[in-house]
Amino acid sequence: MLKKINSLDILGNENLKNSFLTATLNDINQKCYIFKGNFFADSFNYFPITENDQTFDELFKKQPDNSLNHFYTDLFYENFNNKKEKFKIYNDSFLLGSNCGDNYYSNLFEFLPRIFFIKDTKLNLIVHRNLSNKFRKLINSICSFRKIDIKFSYLDDNFYKFENSQIPQFLNLENSIKILQFFIYQIIGNNNEDESRLKIYVRREDSYYRRPVNDSDIIQNLKAKGYMILNPQQYDIIDQIKLFSKAEMIISPNGSSLANIIFCKKGTKVFEIAPKFNQSYEINLSNRYKNISNYMGLKHEIIEADSVAVEKHSPLAKKYISKNILNESNYYKNIILKLDKLNNF
Repeated sequence: MLKKINSLDILGNENLKNSFLTATLNDINQKCYIFKGNFFADSFNYFPITENDQTFDELFKKQPDNSLNHFYTDLFYENFNNKKEKFKIYNDSFLLGSNCGDNYYSNLFEFLPRIFFIKDTKLNLIVHRNLSNKFRKLINSICSFRKIDIKFSYLDDNFYKFENSQIPQFLNLENSIKILQFFIYQIIGNNNEDESRLKIYVRREDSYYRRPVNDSDIIQNLKAKGYMILNPQQYDIIDQIKLFSKAEMIISPNGSSLANIIFCKKGTKVFEIAPKFNQSYEINLSNRYKNISNYMGLKHEIIEADSVAVEKHSPLAKKYISKNILNESNYYKNIILKLDKLNNF
């Protein structure tokens, strides 16, 4: 069976302690522990397992509610030992990782902030093959800004072995936000010279889920009131961030593009068009942007919309999400908004 190692165990074992690097961002009082050595990891959880069958739950759990229990079953351990000699090997690499479904929220908050703890000036950076070209471009811009020469290597859906490689711990949401704000503002510069404040409607026309089926009516309504219509697919991520930083009001269907509200100025109004979430597993999803808004000092409100079944599910959703959840969850449906709910905007 795999053996859970906690922080006290690490501190009390010289060999384990020497397996971790400590990277610090003194300007914002942030630190990150980075495991360095030989380990195994999959491209979904990015949960490292040492050659001695040791794991580190406290450091490598992406989210508090992310269950890792299956790693500690007899079935997993048997399969793992039967197959690990055949895993593809990467050497001398930095396993940043990325969301296997290319979810922007996950890539922005769970994976990207860890890149700022890289101390090397040249490295092989490993991400999932599904990572969008836009996000790769953002990573390249960040590394170029920090004078880091990177080469990408890509994972598919599998387990891998990493030799003489590094994997950084996962950080909590508040620390991730602090890190992103500190560095991204350095990259985009100061927008205070442009005092214009935008009213933005964020579209989801290229999305499978929570896309308003009456989007054209919503656009017509909001355009007449001076709203900029933003399709994130048509903008690089840095340009999206710049627009959000200039907004005084944002209206958007529930979706990952709302992660960019962390770059809004304090007091910005955020109106999230969302269906009613009825399932217990939807609670974190339904509160995600409300919690960020509260932390950021933004004014957040929900505009409730009705759910509409989708004609077909996305290939990635069918691959990673259970059929029961796809069928019952309003998160995996589209929406329709009654236009009179926009009367006060």
